[in-house]
Amino acid sequence: MTSLLIHGGVNDTVRAATALHAQDGTHDGVVLNKDSEKLLAQFGQATKVMSDLAVQGKYPHPAPDYLAALTSPPGGDMWSVGMLFKYGPSGDTWNPKVLSDVGGAMLDWRAKQLSGRTSMRPDYMPRTGSAGYYGFYTSPGINNWYQSLGLDPRYTDPDGGPALVAAIEANDPSVALMNRVGENAQASRALLTQPDGAGLRHAEQLVDYQWQTPGAHGPHDESDPIRRVLTLAATDRSAANQDQSGIAADNILTAAAKEQGIFAGRDDSDKKEQYQTYPQGTAVALAAITATWAKDLGATSLTATDGTHGYDLRDHVLVSNATDLTKAMQLFAKDNPGAAAMFDVTLHEQVSEAAGSKDATDQLTNMGNLAGLFTKAKVGNKYTQAQQLDEKHKFNTYLLTTAGSLFGYIPAPTAAAGETLSKGMEAAAKGLKYSQNLVTLGRTVTAPQTDPFSVDNAGKQEKVNEAEAKQEYRSFSASIVQGLIRSGQIPPPTNRPWYNAQTGTLAPHAVDDPDFQGWWSNTQGRADYLNDFKSGFDTGEVSPDGR
Repeated sequence: MTSLLIHGGVNDTVRAATALHAQDGTHDGVVLNKDSEKLLAQFGQATKVMSDLAVQGKYPHPAPDYLAALTSPPGGDMWSVGMLFKYGPSGDTWNPKVLSDVGGAMLDWRAKQLSGRTSMRPDYMPRTGSAGYYGFYTSPGINNWYQSLGLDPRYTDPDGGPALVAAIEANDPSVALMNRVGENAQASRALLTQPDGAGLRHAEQLVDYQWQTPGAHGPHDESDPIRRVLTLAATDRSAANQDQSGIAADNILTAAAKEQGIFAGRDDSDKKEQYQTYPQGTAVALAAITATWAKDLGATSLTATDGTHGYDLRDHVLVSNATDLTKAMQLFAKDNPGAAAMFDVTLHEQVSEAAGSKDATDQLTNMGNLAGLFTKAKVGNKYTQAQQLDEKHKFNTYLLTTAGSLFGYIPAPTAAAGETLSKGMEAAAKGLKYSQNLVTLGRTVTAPQTDPFSVDNAGKQEKVNEAEAKQEYRSFSASIVQGLIRSGQIPPPTNRPWYNAQTGTLAPHAVDDPDFQGWWSNTQGRADYLNDFKSGFDTGEVSPDGR
């Protein structure tokens, strides 16, 4: 392999997919035959070994420019590069620098497709009237990347169109690269913290709302690899990785605040026909990142002026301001009650932790501020009463299915059904406290999430009452109680239907139980804790109409 590297072997492997496709041709949407896929797996393995040797300097000097072929291939053929990674070895076996550099180049390539006269995906044209044309796909630009592969939906085709578009998605090199980056925690952090503004640029490219394919039944979500890249990059608060994760989190949340304006301002065609909702996977990632840094964000956004943000390397604190933070929350909560519920549950747990801390007054005020900003974000989204109810259903689902990790008697995160924690994910998880285990859930579950309790209330479109927004802080009473009991500051209740003495946890519906309210009203000092939280909440929520 060293000899192959020295003689420019990478220059050959990057052309392998295109050469094999030229031999195979495209048949019924299949671009590469099975034998070619097996060959690409071997070329991918060779590329991994060569690039790793090059990074380590294990070759005679002068060094070949091993990355140029992967980041700037001949003719800009990033599809061929992407196929090396798609069919090659898993992401956690690649050198992180190689993976992050090629991932960044791939995101820049993708951005050019979106901003030029070409396109990443065909447009979907819905059926016109009761007697009009069937819905069909059409290529919106010229020389789209997928046309060179023989995939070109240009005509009314209600039967073959979806299969053709599925083939386009399967051959998307940017999805292939992000799948591999999302298997490597160090590469994910490096991608989102590249110098000279590149980390922020890549964050903007990842939170873009167009990681979807439009279709007859709404867009097909392709954001799951994006979810894994973002969460791996910005949720590891272990001593070894917290600073890099914090810088990545700042870039991501700054990009999300900007994207909120772009997503809200998309044209009518996008809203009605192409991209009606924000990608579920990206929403889950943004909720996870915001929840991971909840204490920092609640404290700094209480005093920071508009435009102030960054990561303080000296004190290891993530800084944001109320305006940008609210926008980021609006982005992940918009039409995504699952992401909103995941953040809400984690916020409740951190409120519980704050109540039991030595500096409960300051911590509860900070958490109250964050809860107020979240309420303001939902009201600013015109978050309906029905959507709130859907979120509550999912909130209760999370409490029921993950209460162990939330309340500390299950020590480690687990993968969702059908998934495993990769080595990179396991390493990142070691830095998480039990209150962040739900964030790890967001890292491992496959979006969009299903909810057995949902009754699709969001379709009713009932308006949130201003008084309800003002009173939202009261829903955190049970979480405050949980923290006080856990820390030993108040004795646990006895013989109460809403309290499980064996596990030391409150029931999800405790706050709605008159028996709980009666017990809580007779607890000495209760008003002090709730008033501290309300003080922060009123600062963050500002006005119930979201303005």
